Amino acid sequence: MGRYKKYERDDIARKAMEIFWRNGFQGTSTQTLVESMGVNRFSLYAEFGNKQNLYEAALQLYAHEVVDQHFRALESEDGGLPQIEAMLAGFAAAAGELGSELGCFMCNCATERGAEDPGSQVFVHAHVSRISAALSNALNNARQDGVIRPEVDTVQEGQFLATLLLGLFVLLRAKVEPAVVRSSAHIAMAHLQQLQLRSQVQGQSAAQ
Repeated sequence: MGRYKKYERDDIARKAMEIFWRNGFQGTSTQTLVESMGVNRFSLYAEFGNKQNLYEAALQLYAHEVVDQHFRALESEDGGLPQIEAMLAGFAAAAGELGSELGCFMCNCATERGAEDPGSQVFVHAHVSRISAALSNALNNARQDGVIRPEVDTVQEGQFLATLLLGLFVLLRAKVEPAVVRSSAHIAMAHLQQLQLRSQVQGQSAAQ
């Protein structure tokens, strides 16, 4: 059998992503991959070489598809506090819901393989940098629009919020009491209010 076409390769990586995301690297055997994806073992190895390469292809696809979907709004010129608040509200709403225990594939990778696998570290570090930059971009837009105080360090705040978001994903994966996740998300939203100019906060209060 020849090499897979790109769309076939992406489809295999997508199916592998779902399996690795749910079971982890160590919890996923090659036999599980073959049976779950309905592919030939030899063809799979001919295309990807080994399980590690398939895992990295799954991480790459996750970055392009899932992360793009959730963070593109923050990275845009229109990204601002409403987009950050919506993301935090999403955590609060998702806590305890079916499927939330999957967490974030990149965060799962970090906790399982980040300390021992250089290949995984590359993806995790890039993911953390991207999330931090996306949040910083949204905060910087808000600062330029006069929504938050001019002295706010948007880079440091972006790093702080990224740490919080990634930590919330880990809590979801660990099936921590949903109230803990909701409380953390609500405190982060209150923190965002503290960054705003007083006139903005007063205007929001008057509108409620």
